[in-house]
Amino acid sequence: MSTRPQLDITGTSLAITAAVVQALGAFKGDAPDEVGSINRHKGRFATPDAVKHEVTHYGAIRVAALNVSQVRREAGSLVGMVSLVAFVMTTDHYGHHRDERAEVISSKLAVFIAGQDWSQALGRTAYKQPERVSAQNLCTEALDNIGVAIWSVSWQQECRLNVPVDLSTLDDFLTMQLDTPTQDNPSLSATFAMRQDTTPSPEDTQ
Repeated sequence: MSTRPQLDITGTSLAITAAVVQALGAFKGDAPDEVGSINRHKGRFATPDAVKHEVTHYGAIRVAALNVSQVRREAGSLVGMVSLVAFVMTTDHYGHHRDERAEVISSKLAVFIAGQDWSQALGRTAYKQPERVSAQNLCTEALDNIGVAIWSVSWQQECRLNVPVDLSTLDDFLTMQLDTPTQDNPSLSATFAMRQDTTPSPEDTQ
């Protein structure tokens, strides 16, 4: 009986996407901004049916790596620019229209991504902080006809491609710091507490 060989994802965008999904796990939010699940997706959505298949009752976020460019050796590491996108898909829920929920959630997600300390989220894999964080409205009449709204939040990040990502060793996201200094206006500084998993470990229940 043959066994399936293990797929080694070390140094790939797949490993980086998995780590990003875990880091975004703190962003499920509360009603009415809640989404049901945050998972990896293989790429862009080609048809409305593909979107409808993924969206949950509350909404969903699907994260995909689109490409890796500018691969080079730098400071003893193999570094590349990873382009990522998070698709925010919503339905009518909590008494709010789907397009409003998608727009609000994607705006908050963009702030969340830009404000994270990714050196903590990805460990040594993160070479630099995210760049070119942007949100885009992808709603169409075809999607509206099936009761779904979708926005995308995209960004680029330079990552070390020869450093393994060990998801079990990453620190928990407990807080997020937001600082927005503006010229001639009061600055905003706030610390947000992330939702934590309070499920007791097997050791705690013994």
